[in-house]
This record gives sequence, structure tokens and C-alpha cells, in this order.
Amino acid sequence: MCVETNLMGGAEVDRGETDAIFLHLTGRWVLQILIALSQGQMRFTSLRRAIPRVSANVLTTRLRELETAHLVTRTTLPPPASYQVYELGPLAEELRPALDYLDRWRVSLPELLESVS
Repeated sequence: MCVETNLMGGAEVDRGETDAIFLHLTGRWVLQILIALSQGQMRFTSLRRAIPRVSANVLTTRLRELETAHLVTRTTLPPPASYQVYELGPLAEELRPALDYLDRWRVSLPELLESVS
């Protein structure tokens, strides 16, 4: 376990744990999933529609990984609905401003790419 004091002189941080969470953020489809969930709760099928190029198996795997890392929360709604919804977990909520910025950047990307060509 590698422990460091943060740059602001605050409490010690377990680098192994924080590095593991950062590794989750760099996984394939992870940013797209988190950006979609930053819009609010979504069912699995809604996530599939929001990210059409991701397969169901990969989406399931990524959601489980993100849930384990506390970046995504899965909730089963009570009857009569009785379905599961996903939303940003407590750690990802802190990323909401960055996710919103990345989503705006993604939308403007075609125009940006045109201007550098």
C-alpha cells in the first residue's frame, strides 16, 4: 500500500485505491456511460440506446465494474415497476461538472475538427 499526503497538506491517501478508481475511468465505454448517467437515472435498455455501439455484454461488464468502484449505483424499483435503474454513484457525482463539460465538448467536436483540418 502506497500512502501519500495530498498536495494541500491534507490527510494521507491510499494511492493503490485511488489509482484503481482512475483505471476504471479510463476503461473503454466508461466515459460514455458516465456522461449518459449524468443526465439522470437510466434503465439498461436506455443506456444501450444512448450508446448504440456498445454490446450488451460489454455494457453489463462495465456497469458491474463501475458499481464495484462506487462510480455507478444500481437500484431495483419497487413493484409494479420492478426494474433496475442505474445512476451516478457517490464518487461519480463529484465528477458531474467534468462530465457535463466533456459532453459539451463531444457535441462541439465535429465543428472543432473541421476548424483544424
